[in-house]
Order: sequence, then structure tokens, then C-alpha cells
Amino acid sequence: MPSRRRLLLPLLLPLALAGCRRPAAEPAAAVYLAPGVPFRLCPPETGPDLEVTQEVVFTFPDGRRETTLATLENHGGVMEMVASTPLGQTLFVIRVQGSDAKVDARIRVPGDLDPRVLPALVEFALWPAGAVRAGLGPGARLAEDGPVRTLLRKDRPVWTVTREGDAPPYRRLDLDNPGFGLRVRIRTLED
Repeated sequence: MPSRRRLLLPLLLPLALAGCRRPAAEPAAAVYLAPGVPFRLCPPETGPDLEVTQEVVFTFPDGRRETTLATLENHGGVMEMVASTPLGQTLFVIRVQGSDAKVDARIRVPGDLDPRVLPALVEFALWPAGAVRAGLGPGARLAEDGPVRTLLRKDRPVWTVTREGDAPPYRRLDLDNPGFGLRVRIRTLED
């Protein structure tokens, strides 16, 4: 049976790659989606009502794959995300209300990693483009072409998401971070 720490690695690696440490000069609500790309979390009520469980498969630059489950609920001005192992062991719970995110980690999260990047990526993929653009810091912009949404910094892609299926939660989401060779495939599980 893999250790809890090894199971948490697939969720924390995107956080580390995104450069999540916040400089002292940034406001507390800023989350870094990538180095130099600050983002202020959108209030949950600006996004779609959701209640979904998804399989999340991370593919790392070395070809290694890790799978986790994520349950996401967004309604009543609160977004809650629960990450667990495929066997159902809870890794952490993130609750977003307003632009404030609280993390209940069941496994110790290293101090320089910011789990708020995960709801920020959810917002990048699922929230209306106007809400995402309002949260972006200087030097970053959002481009959207049909089912493909790209986060750019200095006109270079930082994150790309391709959405497949009906509007949120979509049947499938493919997120790519070309700078780090990280791919995240998210498949909505049917009841």
C-alpha cells in the first residue's frame, strides 16, 4: 500500500510547478497559477452550480501516471473540493467562500505549497471567461476559442484546457502546462 505522502504527491506537484509561494508584497488572496501569474480567486457565486465527482489522472514529464478522485460542489456561495485516493482515503478538503480559501489537509502539506491553486485551476477551466479575466494579475491574459481556453503570460501559454461535452462540469477536461510537460486529464464520473 503506498504511503500517504506518495499519494499526496500528484496533487502537490502541480502546486510546486505553478510557483505557489506568494511574495510578501502580494495581497493574501493572490494565488499563483504559474510563476509570475497571480490570480485572485473568484467568488463561488460567479461560477456554475456543480455537484460532481471526477477521476483525475496526472501524467508527469517522466511518463509516470497518478490517479486521484475529486468531488467538487459549488452552490450557495460556497465551493468545496475533496481530494481522495482511488480507494476513498481523504487527502484534503478545500472550502472557498468569497475570495477566501480554507484548507483542511489530512496529510501534512509542505509550507511553501499553496493548495488554493487547485480551486484556482477549477475556476480557470469552468468559470465564465469574464470572471476569470477579472481575477488575473498584470501581464496575464485569457484567450478562448470554442472549447479551448488558454492562460497566457507575455503571450506564451502557461495553462491550456480543452473542454469536451456539455457546459460545466463537462464530460472531460484536458489541462496542459507546456512549460513543465505536465498533463492533467479529468473525467466526470457518472452516478
